[in-house]
Amino acid sequence: MLDLGVMSCCNRYTVLCVDDEKEFLDYLSAILKLYFLEVYAVLSVKEAYEIIEDHPIDLIITDVYMPKINGIDFIQKIRSERSAISVIFLTACFEKDFLHAAIPLGLDAYLTKPVTLEKLFATLRRSIEIMENRSSKTYALKGGVSFDLIDEVVYTTASRKIIDLTPKELALLSLLVKNQHLILSKSVIEEYLWEFESIANSSVKTLIKKLRTKIGESAIVTHSTIGYSIVLEEKAS
Repeated sequence: MLDLGVMSCCNRYTVLCVDDEKEFLDYLSAILKLYFLEVYAVLSVKEAYEIIEDHPIDLIITDVYMPKINGIDFIQKIRSERSAISVIFLTACFEKDFLHAAIPLGLDAYLTKPVTLEKLFATLRRSIEIMENRSSKTYALKGGVSFDLIDEVVYTTASRKIIDLTPKELALLSLLVKNQHLILSKSVIEEYLWEFESIANSSVKTLIKKLRTKIGESAIVTHSTIGYSIVLEEKAS
C-alpha cells in the first residue's frame, strides 16, 4: 500500500540514486518512482555527473563505497558547485570515519543497509522537511537565479549551479533581498556596505554593474535619481 504522507511531500521533487549494486538500485528506484516526480538511477558517479549536468536534481541518494570515485568525494564536488541539492548517504555499516568525513558536507541523513521501507520513508520525510525549511528563505530572482538567504549561496534556479560572488556583491544582494519592497538609495547602500570608508562616487554604480553581470540584468532595477530595487519571481521550490 502506498504511503500517502510520503507521496504528498515528495511528488514535486526529482531524485537521483547512485549505487553500484544493480539489484539494490533497481529495488530502490522502483519504490521511489511511486512517490517522486522524476527518478534517475545510475550505477556510477560518472553517470551521475552526466545526469546532474542535464537535469535539475533536488535530492541525491548515494552509496558511500563505490569503485573509482566514492560517495564522499562525489558529494564534495557537488557541494562545491550546487550546494542546494539535498543528500542522503547509503552505507553498508556505520563507521566513525564515514561520519567524520560526511558531516562537513551537510548531508540530510544517512541510511544503513539493508534499508527497510519504514526507515526509508522516515528519512525521506526528514529530508524533504529540511529541504523545504531551507527553501523558505530562498528567493527566486527574475532571470533564473536563486538566493539562499540563510546559507548566503547564489545559484542558477534550473541547474542549481553555484554563482561565485565577492563579499561586497553578496552583501549588496542580501541587502536588496531583505528590503525587497523598498527602493534603496545610493547613500543607504554606501552606508551599509562601506560605513565610514572613503570610497569613489561611482562605487555603488560599479558594484551594481558587476553584480548584474553575474545574476542577470533583469534582477536589479535602477530607479532614476532614486535608487535600486531587486525583482523577485517567487520563493524557489
